[in-house]
Amino acid sequence: MHKTIAHGCSFTRFKWPCWPAYVSWFNGGISMLNKGRSGSGNETISRGVINSALKHHEIEHMYIMWSGTDRYEVITKEEGPDDRGEMTYRVWDNDFNWSVYYGGHFEKDKHEMYRRHFWDEEHQYYRTLEHILRTQMFLDKKEIPYTMMLFNKDVLSEKFFSESERGLYNEINFSKFKFYKGNGGLNEFAEDNYKEYYLRGESHPPPIAHYHWVKDVIFQSDVLCPEEEYTKLKNYFKGKDGRS
Repeated sequence: MHKTIAHGCSFTRFKWPCWPAYVSWFNGGISMLNKGRSGSGNETISRGVINSALKHHEIEHMYIMWSGTDRYEVITKEEGPDDRGEMTYRVWDNDFNWSVYYGGHFEKDKHEMYRRHFWDEEHQYYRTLEHILRTQMFLDKKEIPYTMMLFNKDVLSEKFFSESERGLYNEINFSKFKFYKGNGGLNEFAEDNYKEYYLRGESHPPPIAHYHWVKDVIFQSDVLCPEEEYTKLKNYFKGKDGRS
């Protein structure tokens, strides 16, 4: 069966409906498989996209929202979930036969040691470009249509640390991306246009912003959803944080 697949971090899959939930409203109702995971870094996302392309057949379209360059993953062969740490959480993945700690090491001191001794900002930007280009090349080889996006504008650096980085950047097909105002992402789009709908104390965009991201940025559509559904989007958090 033809299907669409989404990959990303918590801006793709969260505790309320995110943009993959609304893609079917504009693409003829084709089923969406949402593979987003909170805390995912771009290595995790790239690997997941490639695995989905290998695992599933007759993919209609792949949607990828790239995440923070500062994130990294920790792999372990321990089975089962683990939420004992402050920094991250663990999920067993049968496709890879290992567990992934999303967001980094679960022990704060080890996470801080990694960031202090092994993490470098320019290196992380470079690696993100590698992840994006590798993913594009693989999907092109498989002839799978795809759309890429950013969860915020900081995923891509505005300056190049080296000529090698510039060369890598120039190899990426940015015509496959959907941006907001230059190289902006969902975060900037939501904060600029739908800040009044945010859940108090929450940095994740509300459902109405996700809907409009699909409508206005991905599909650039003039088609409106039924007024009843739009009212639900506007009132999604009504009463949940003291709102009347």
